[in-house]
Amino acid sequence: MLEKLKAQKRYTKDRGYQKLIAHEVRRKCLSEAFIIIFIAFFLVTCFTVTTVSSEGVANSCIQCHSKPSFRGTDKKLYKYFRDWELSIHAQERVTCVDCHGGNPNMTDKKTAHGKDIQQLLTPVEYERISVTCGKCHKENAENYKKSKHYRILMEKGRAHPTPTCVTCHGSINTSIPKHDEIANICASCHNAVTENNPENPEIASYLIERLSFINYYSRFLTSRGLLENNPQSLTTIEKEFSELSQIWHTLELDRIEDKTLQIRAMLMKKRKELRQAQMKISR
Repeated sequence: MLEKLKAQKRYTKDRGYQKLIAHEVRRKCLSEAFIIIFIAFFLVTCFTVTTVSSEGVANSCIQCHSKPSFRGTDKKLYKYFRDWELSIHAQERVTCVDCHGGNPNMTDKKTAHGKDIQQLLTPVEYERISVTCGKCHKENAENYKKSKHYRILMEKGRAHPTPTCVTCHGSINTSIPKHDEIANICASCHNAVTENNPENPEIASYLIERLSFINYYSRFLTSRGLLENNPQSLTTIEKEFSELSQIWHTLELDRIEDKTLQIRAMLMKKRKELRQAQMKISR
């Protein structure tokens, strides 16, 4: 910018040129100062880690694995911690020890991990993950055990990969899969090449969309106050959704579809009844 200004002859012999040069220097200095401040803020923000302890008690697992130094020494392990920190498990105070074991009261690495570090990995191995998740999610795990997929898991193990809890929900920062995600998950086995029910991904995707719809519709009825004076209706709806959740874990698409349509019809009917009741009152 300065060189460009120098090339403009009308500024070379008057004070305006000198003022412009001074202004440009000040602008450049301020710009550099801003960049320095921004970088400092960025570094402080990125390397400041907010750790969560279980019920306010010091937890050596969290204190150790939350150290920013793990970004360089073990990025994968550090990512596990960050995923956990943002998860529903952290909010519910479910920590490393609940799934992996170990001793969170010991600050020494070997003592905290135990004699064999492999024992910390065993609970989350492919064949055992549903048992580990089932310690808290008992009904879901029991219904999963009724599925054909679970039978395949027990019979063939890793030799014939089949969905487990983490396949659909993720391992740490868990969630309900979206319709496109469930389609991709199912398509890894159910596709035209394997000829193993290739229609299943599309059906599962459709059912997830229907689940989203009835969830939205239920919230809509609640937000409009249409269920405030009908606690029994609200209890019934919650019970139906709970049953649908359990059926989903059997992975039986026909039963899932039947229950989903049943709930949808119930919600539509309930809205019509409540509307009619409100119209009578308004008259």
